[in-house]
Amino acid sequence: MRLVTVGGFLGAGKTSLLQGLARWWGEQGQRLLVLENEAGQVGLDDRLLRDLSLEVRLLPGGCACCDLQGVLVDKLKQALEEDSWDLVLLEPSGVASLASLGQVLERYVPELGQGITATVVDASRHATMTKALPKLLADHLAASSQVVLSKADLMPAEEVKRIGAQLRLGAPQAQVWPVDLRGTGAYELAREVAPRLLASETTPDLASTTAGDGPHQAQSYALNLPENGLSHQAAKSLVGSIIAALPAPGQDWLGHVKLWGEDASGGHLLASGTTAQDVSSRGDSSGSLTGRAWLVVISHQPLPPDLDETLHRLLTQAAPGACLEPVRSAPSLFSLGSLGQPKA
Repeated sequence: MRLVTVGGFLGAGKTSLLQGLARWWGEQGQRLLVLENEAGQVGLDDRLLRDLSLEVRLLPGGCACCDLQGVLVDKLKQALEEDSWDLVLLEPSGVASLASLGQVLERYVPELGQGITATVVDASRHATMTKALPKLLADHLAASSQVVLSKADLMPAEEVKRIGAQLRLGAPQAQVWPVDLRGTGAYELAREVAPRLLASETTPDLASTTAGDGPHQAQSYALNLPENGLSHQAAKSLVGSIIAALPAPGQDWLGHVKLWGEDASGGHLLASGTTAQDVSSRGDSSGSLTGRAWLVVISHQPLPPDLDETLHRLLTQAAPGACLEPVRSAPSLFSLGSLGQPKA
């Protein structure tokens, strides 16, 4: 069994890359297990991965590199004992230290060593990352054998070239791949990257790597939508409104907002964004979202003390009659629907 970690900051495109890799490796006959780590108390991205008929096990409510070290080690040891998997794909939270993660693996699961790591870097936020979170970016680059420069299609070609050169300075051991991960982009890239990942022989020296740039915060909410529902466009607009309301004046937003819901036929939609202008949606929903939905806000900055009130105001503007309730603990994936009804 081999371990492949797909890392990167919030909203960079980790899940998209993981989907592409999983699809390609699955077609090669590899037996795959996915470990999905969410900083929020509720898992959302794992539901998209299950659409590929993958075995997905969730680690919610913290970071695999620190808060959930013991949980991660236990799940990896269990996977080894099961002897049912060729590859374990780990997606840590977007604020995880990949250097710390590698050190934990090397110490507590020596059979896997540090594993193999690919990092996704958002080209459109590279300047912000370099200024605000230089240690975290350096941490991710130092741990990686392949670096994917996502959203390269949104930037001028000369700027992409310049960013790529900077990334190579921070990760001389890695190849850098400018790409658009949307549509078939992740799968097309996986055909090139996946074989190179498994052929990686260089083990990064993580002992002297400085991890992180300070703590993060995450908060999850259960939403109760009105009978007339929430349209796809309204869901994306709500995510954008939340992002626009969170940064303090003069600050760059360093976080990720995700909203997951279902329509009346059981189709689902995940709307997510890192900036108010960069909100996307994925899923197979064909109608408005109704019933129970879930919202996760993750930030590398302190969340405002009036966050609950702000979100309630924005939600009721987007869907009059809707209400929400904070999820303060990490419920089981299989018991989300049994939580008490949110309060107005």
